[in-house]
Amino acid sequence: MRNQNRSLASIWDNIEPWWMVLVLLMFYVMSILDRLALNMLVVPIQKEMGFTDVQMSLIIGPAFAIAHGLFAFPLGWACDRLSRRKVLFGGFAVWSAATVCAGLSKTFPSLFASRVVVGAAEASLMPAAYSMIADRVPRHRMTTAMSIFGMGPKLGNAFAFGVGGWVIAYTASVGTMAFPVVGEMSAWRSALILLGAPGVLLALLVFTFREPIRRGMNGLTERAKAVTEQVGEIKFKDYIKQRKLLYGLLLLGFSCTTVAALASLSWVPTYITRHFGLTPKEYAPALSILYAVGACTMLLKGIIIDWMYKRGYQDAHIRFYAFILVLALPAIGVAFTTDDFKVFVIAYAALDVILLNSVFYVSATIQLMAPTHLRGRVMGMFILVVGTLAPTLSPPLVAYITEHVFEDQAKLGYSLISVSATSVILAIIVLGISLRYLRPELQRVSDENEAKRKEAEAAEAAEANAKPATA
Repeated sequence: MRNQNRSLASIWDNIEPWWMVLVLLMFYVMSILDRLALNMLVVPIQKEMGFTDVQMSLIIGPAFAIAHGLFAFPLGWACDRLSRRKVLFGGFAVWSAATVCAGLSKTFPSLFASRVVVGAAEASLMPAAYSMIADRVPRHRMTTAMSIFGMGPKLGNAFAFGVGGWVIAYTASVGTMAFPVVGEMSAWRSALILLGAPGVLLALLVFTFREPIRRGMNGLTERAKAVTEQVGEIKFKDYIKQRKLLYGLLLLGFSCTTVAALASLSWVPTYITRHFGLTPKEYAPALSILYAVGACTMLLKGIIIDWMYKRGYQDAHIRFYAFILVLALPAIGVAFTTDDFKVFVIAYAALDVILLNSVFYVSATIQLMAPTHLRGRVMGMFILVVGTLAPTLSPPLVAYITEHVFEDQAKLGYSLISVSATSVILAIIVLGISLRYLRPELQRVSDENEAKRKEAEAAEAAEANAKPATA
């Protein structure tokens, strides 16, 4: 019986890391669903509430983004110090409940506030997930695990336009729906309630796997851990200060790519309705398939980057991304000028594959570059800057150009071209410059790790040789 239990435990030890990755992927998908559901409901919300494009852009952009960015660093700190499972459980449950509250909102401030809570709570996901993957998945499988988790935004987009689109279409066909306590709700309100409520229970899945042991902290006493963490907190400022130019370039470059990605992601549903005259029920299946296919390319990208890395390109993640960004420019031009919906879908699919998920490239680079005890905070710093700057600027900027430069809602496509193309060009330039500083930094980290490995092997050999002499 004991041998059987040990065998089962051994099997679970091999399966558990990948089960954890799949659960985290599901959380990522649900976060994108809760984030994008409102984007598909802009038109019915405007009809009922009378909001302008600028007001809606503030709700789908800054309301979420500023809170997401401001809470990223403190939640990254929490993930470096506390149980990451508990941090993530609280975040998932809260952002799901806030999505339900968005459906109950009666005024602009209340809808804005619900999006603030969604943004703040979702800031728990990235630091917790990447930290747990880095500590639990074997090193030689790291890129594969990161690629699987990195499929989250694309699968989330597919899920949002597939399942989310179906829920929105269903509630629209039914009209008003009655719910316990709150009573009858209009279609868009019902959709948000139905999409947000399951997350409160799904959050419990985080307890189906163990809290990963932090690499580098095994065997330390509680006092030693406390000292190590305190030193890590002090060194964080010095670490960033010594590499301020490199991190500054990476932050600026990925802010630009995120501006371009969010410009299209935030306004494409509205653009399709205005330009092609299609409803969510009509265009959602096409976008769902588009995003699902895009998700599969994450694994292909991971294979290509691994191939480059094995051939000596330690900066493979950023180098590869900077290269494919060039291809985004013609895709932007075609997608937002064509009058053929099929051509739009093909061009937008190419744009989606290129721009999303940019966080995969920078997070993988952070795992290679940042010290173990600082990863949560470094990731939090990126979310704070990129996650605040890009979403705060992107949707309102597109709306402002549409209303005040072109002065025509039908010219939303030209606004999307202006914002996306300019951002991509800046990103190509900035990320290209960052490679000059990234390569020597990664080489330095690699040399340090190799020196530590040799030192550890020498210490083990010395200890082994000393034992016979002692005996």
